[in-house]
Formats: sequence, C-alpha cells, structure tokens
Amino acid sequence: MIEKSGDVCFQQMNALRQEFNAIFDRLEQRTVSEIENVKLSVGGKIQTDVDRINDVTERLQKLVNDLNDGGENNEATAYIGLAKCDDVIWNAKVLLQDINKKKKYKLSFQPNKSITECMSSLEMLGKVIFERKVKPLPGRDCVFEVKTHALRNVTVADDKRDCIITGICKLATGEFLLADFGNSKLKLLNSSYEVISTCDVLEYPKDLCLIGEPETAVTVNKGSEDRHEIHLFRVRSGTLLKMKIIKLQHLCIGLAHSSGDLYITTNNDLHVYNISSGQNKKLYSDKTGPNTVYRCAVSPDGSRIYITNFSNHQMIILNKDGTKLLTITHPELKYPFDVHVTSLNHVFVSCREFDSVVQVMVMNDGKQTGRGGRRSD
Repeated sequence: MIEKSGDVCFQQMNALRQEFNAIFDRLEQRTVSEIENVKLSVGGKIQTDVDRINDVTERLQKLVNDLNDGGENNEATAYIGLAKCDDVIWNAKVLLQDINKKKKYKLSFQPNKSITECMSSLEMLGKVIFERKVKPLPGRDCVFEVKTHALRNVTVADDKRDCIITGICKLATGEFLLADFGNSKLKLLNSSYEVISTCDVLEYPKDLCLIGEPETAVTVNKGSEDRHEIHLFRVRSGTLLKMKIIKLQHLCIGLAHSSGDLYITTNNDLHVYNISSGQNKKLYSDKTGPNTVYRCAVSPDGSRIYITNFSNHQMIILNKDGTKLLTITHPELKYPFDVHVTSLNHVFVSCREFDSVVQVMVMNDGKQTGRGGRRSD
C-alpha cells in the first residue's frame, strides 16, 4: 500500500516539474522576443545614420573624380569643385555633430532576482504528508436510537449522601455492579435492578471495569493520605468480596482492561499497568487542560484506545502504542465524561452538557466522524 502511495507521489512530483519547465520555457520565449524587438528598433536608427554617412562619402568621392577628370590647369573646374567640396564637408561636419550628440547604445540583460529568491527560499517541491488511515472495524454501520428509558433507585438504608454513580458494568450472570462516588461504595444489583449487596471502598471510587469473570477492578483515591489504588473485587453467590489492592504513585481516574493490561487515566496522562508483572508505563499525555485524559475504553481486539477529553470537548483515538490516530469533535460532544465500546465496536460517549449518550461513528475513510442515535435525557 505504501509503495503505491510512493509511486503516486513521484508521479505528482514529475507533473509539477513538467509544469515548472513549461512556465520557464514561456518566460524564456517572451524574453528572447523582447530582445529581438529592441535590436530591430535600435538597428533601424543606426542604419539611418549609416545611410547618411554613405551619402556624404559618395558625394565627396564624386567631386574628387570630377576634379581629376578636369585636369590640373583648369582653374574654373577646380574653383567650382572646391566650392562643392566645402558644402559637402560642412554637411559632413553637421552629420558628425548630430551623431556625436546621440547616446551610445548598450544592450544588456538584467535577471529577475525575485525568481531566484523565491526558488532559493523553498526547501522542497512540496509537502510530504504521511497519514495513518484507520482500518474500519466491523459493526460500525448500525445507528442506535433510544426508544424508552426508566429510572431506578439504588439508594440503601445506610447511605449518608446522594448517590453519584460514576461507573457501571454488567456481569456474565446478568447482575450489575455500580460505583457510588457519593457514598464511597460498590453496589451489586440483580437483573431487576435491585441492590442485593454493597461494599465500602476507599474514598470516592471513580471508575470500574471487568478484568475477567467474576473479578472487577475499581479506581479509588484518598487525597488526605495521598493514596491512589486499584481494588479488585469478586462476586460470589450474590456477595462482593475484596481480593487484592494495587498501589500506584499517580491518580487513578478512568479504568479499562484488555489482555491482562489495565489502562488508567489520571486527568492528563494514560498509563498501562500489567497485572502479572506489575510494570506501569505512561502511554499518552495531554497538558492542555485540567481533564484532557479523563476516561478510557479499549476496543475488543485491543488495537484502539478511546479517551474522553473533557476539557476540550473531544474524543481521542490512540493505537495500542499510544500514538494518536484521530481527534473527534462534534456539536453533541460537550464535556464528554465516559466512553464505552461494545463487543461489535459500537462506541458510546456520555456527555455532561446535555446529560446525554452519544453514539460516535468513524467512517470508512478513517477521517470523517459522525453521530448516530439520539440523546438520552
């Protein structure tokens, strides 16, 4: 594919070179024509003076011949010849003075320096652009529309504050697990959306994700103690059990899992943490705002990472190495909060501005973006 693109680039460059050659040929032809016109104009004036000189010369030569034919002793002929010579000589002097008064002609060529200056300022014949085209994933041609919605109360008796749900995931058993930021709890719901189990966690759980049935990971931070942790839970017989704690040295906000790796956002950075080795490295960073790397999701095959840029109203798509592939903007993407990718690669983004869920669609050319579905108020 890259070889074909390279051949097209060379063809375009050769076409540009041919266009340059045609332009320079046209400029040269016009300059040559101008030189010939000047030569003809000046040459005509010079020829007139030459003709006048030749006329005086012929008249003088004729008088000399007449004097020689008249003989040495013919005074009358000599007198007349001398008078005519004086007249011709006087005319010759007038002609010489007239010629000396004229400016001397000098034909020269002054190059147009703006051409060389312009060409010297250029580094190349054009700009070489390398674009990574995003390969379309299957299942993108389906637009979802919300038909109905319902409210469910997940408050429990010992809740001290209003429920603020910042994370949700569905288990293979049909149960749902919620992160209640307001009460620092995990809440387990059955298929009828009834709370059947709760578990207190460190202050303010931000996000959660499945890391393999039936384990779930939750991001928590306790600012007063500068603690940043990921807690692992397991659901067993309708009960939440804490299994493990992963301690980190940076904020833990958004969370996603793929093939043994946890993708963690910190408001401005994206880290990947390998559960087996414990290795933690930074993949991506954006310091243009306070919440530019807010939440994340990973495609089913692990090839793409989706990030919500809350501060700049964008969704960012990275490859697995952290290289930015696309920046998506849209009037409906106002303060994008969370992002979710389904098993068929449908991408949904929740937005704070309109209390809405927006379906983001990436077209086949890998550049165009659109929106499907309606807001869910």
